[in-house]
Amino acid sequence: LGDWTYMLHNAYPKAQTLSIIVTSQPASATVPPLNVKPYSSTDNSVFPSPVIIYAELSQGFLPFVGANVIAKIRSSSGTEEIELWDNGSGADVIKHDGIYSRYFTSFKENGKYSIKVCAHRKDKIARQVLRENLALYLPGYIENGTIHMNPPKPTVDKTKLTGGMFNFNRTVVASSVAVTGVPPGGYQDIYPPCRIADLEVLFNLNDEFSLSWTAPGDDYDNGTAESYEMKMSENPLDLQDANFHSALSVNLSDLKPEVAGVKQNFQYKTKNFTKENGTEVFFAIRAIDDSKNVGQVSNIAKAVVLVPSLSKASIVAIICGILMITCILISIAFCSLHNLSSGTPEARNTLDL
Repeated sequence: LGDWTYMLHNAYPKAQTLSIIVTSQPASATVPPLNVKPYSSTDNSVFPSPVIIYAELSQGFLPFVGANVIAKIRSSSGTEEIELWDNGSGADVIKHDGIYSRYFTSFKENGKYSIKVCAHRKDKIARQVLRENLALYLPGYIENGTIHMNPPKPTVDKTKLTGGMFNFNRTVVASSVAVTGVPPGGYQDIYPPCRIADLEVLFNLNDEFSLSWTAPGDDYDNGTAESYEMKMSENPLDLQDANFHSALSVNLSDLKPEVAGVKQNFQYKTKNFTKENGTEVFFAIRAIDDSKNVGQVSNIAKAVVLVPSLSKASIVAIICGILMITCILISIAFCSLHNLSSGTPEARNTLDL
């Protein structure tokens, strides 16, 4: 693993023709090699079905993340390059699992499309990581009206590496894809933006909802979408596909979609719900391209409204303040009565009246 250099010196005055064959083998039986396994979602595609290109990077049984992975798709009309992602958006299902993927929809003609994947280290961040446990963790359960807590979920240090970082460059040829049904003379935009799968929301101390998601593209995960449509409700059933159009809309007129793959953030403050401690508010979003192709509804994100309670120190301070104000008012009243009682008889008569 790493960069290797081999230099030749021609001792003769004339140019020489040389052929070099390089064969590599593991330096140690205990250090597995870095493998790149490319493949596609299908070997035969009928237009307009998209093709998903995958590349799995691993060293031993552990995934390799942070690499720069480029897929080169070649047909009789030319070669197109797309970068494969491992960020959990678009065609990628799980973030940082070592499987890089991307949609391919640029079909120019019928025929065979050959795929070659090139992977190399990117900005010194490519590394081998532990494979995450995707099992659902339940913090507790209720039995006969009693809450029973489970042991805490074990923490994993994601920065801990099981192998060193090194330079590498791999090029692997995948199987080709035969495409049929492409209309001659081109076709209109029929591909919608991909589904947003990582919508997150938090309710902050400024009474605002902080939302974030990875921007989709114009055609699945390629390009830039035209606009977003976001809905909110206190009932998650209102945000499913069948009811999404009738749910309460969130004004996104000032929000410009980013290019596919970029993290997008949005702050939203609403007055259309009662702010009570424990209120659950749900959000969902979908993207629309410039040809009015509408993407699928995203995952439904939930925010819990938590009204901050007063601390013991704040309560003591409020009680002390009330007592001080009470004492001041009593002192003022006592002084006023004392001044009146020590005044002239006319003033006392006036007070009696």
